[in-house]
Amino acid sequence: MLPMVATKRLSALVLLGAAALFGVPGLLAQSAQQPASHPVAARLPYSAFKEIHVDQDCHLLPNPALKSTADKKPHLRKDAVICHLETVNTSEHIEETIDGNEMRRNRVGIREQTYVLQNVTKQERWFVVEQLVPEGWVVDSDPQPAEMDGATAVFRVHAEPGEIVRLHVGVRHTKPLRTRQSSTTAG
Repeated sequence: MLPMVATKRLSALVLLGAAALFGVPGLLAQSAQQPASHPVAARLPYSAFKEIHVDQDCHLLPNPALKSTADKKPHLRKDAVICHLETVNTSEHIEETIDGNEMRRNRVGIREQTYVLQNVTKQERWFVVEQLVPEGWVVDSDPQPAEMDGATAVFRVHAEPGEIVRLHVGVRHTKPLRTRQSSTTAG
């Protein structure tokens, strides 16, 4: 078991390592003065920013405010305390509508999941959830995304310090099937 002084120094070193790895300006000086009190916050490279970015698989994404000089893809990591998924569902059903004397049928596919997001910092944060929307699919959620960035739906969720928030996101795909003559109008 480490003495308390060694534990605080270790937390500060972890924070310094994260700051160096992600190039967070100003965080090195701040972390040397006071180590993060929450063990997860010490690993969180976003403590100097108001946004925490995650993708549809709950990977923590580099903050776009950090301009990387390297062209290589960043190493993505997960932290289940900050973001995890619950109620991941996929379903398919047939929808029927009548248009004049024709019955229109569509095969509808639904994919939905709920993000559980926890702000482990001591200040308010915005979670920026980036959900990929496959070609031919549309977002079928309430709330709707704050914006679409190409094929990515961008949702913004506010969280107070220590708060856990949930975001339910669904996408929908509709494929038309053969049209049939309606029996209600035939006669």
